[in-house]
Amino acid sequence: MESPESIGREAAARDELERQVRQLQERLAFYEGFDQLIQENVAQARELFRKAAEEREAASAAAARIRQDAERQAVANRAELAFVAGELRGLGAAVDALSRRVADALAANGNGAAPAEAMGEQRVAVVVHGVPTAERALSLQRFVASLPQVVDVSAREFVGGLLRLDARVRDRLTREQFDAWEEGRMMLLLTDQPDVLELAFGEQGAAARPTG
Repeated sequence: MESPESIGREAAARDELERQVRQLQERLAFYEGFDQLIQENVAQARELFRKAAEEREAASAAAARIRQDAERQAVANRAELAFVAGELRGLGAAVDALSRRVADALAANGNGAAPAEAMGEQRVAVVVHGVPTAERALSLQRFVASLPQVVDVSAREFVGGLLRLDARVRDRLTREQFDAWEEGRMMLLLTDQPDVLELAFGEQGAAARPTG
């Protein structure tokens, strides 16, 4: 039969063991909760990194689109400015021509000499359909100005691919002369009259009937 002292020691040992087990269980619960918190933080961090990467990609794509739009607009602006500059040069040439005509008229009234219009010069409208860009319109205006019988030329209109030039010439313009222009062989003759030369690029001219 166990003594009271032995029984007491065994009870105390059981109590101590139970206390240690409770402490271990509490620690285990704490560590499990801490591990769950770490996993949640890791998941949140991954989500934040994913969203940040998506935002960076979206921002880069937006910046690229803005650059492309700005470059396209700059090209269009340069082409328009070049065409306006050509019109201004044509206007200056027209003013010079008008000054010469006035001077010729004054001279004719003063001493009987013939003015420039009476010396074989005449006005002719050059109309071209389907001109794709302002750069091509300016190039075509420069080409017409370079023809040997052209005294001066100015742009009157360029809208929706329709180019109208006003030229002063000493001799009649011909369709064949435009073959020397870089895209001239693609142009069709629509109207050929002393005061009007009407041309069109292939598709624009296919549906039109030549006249004159």
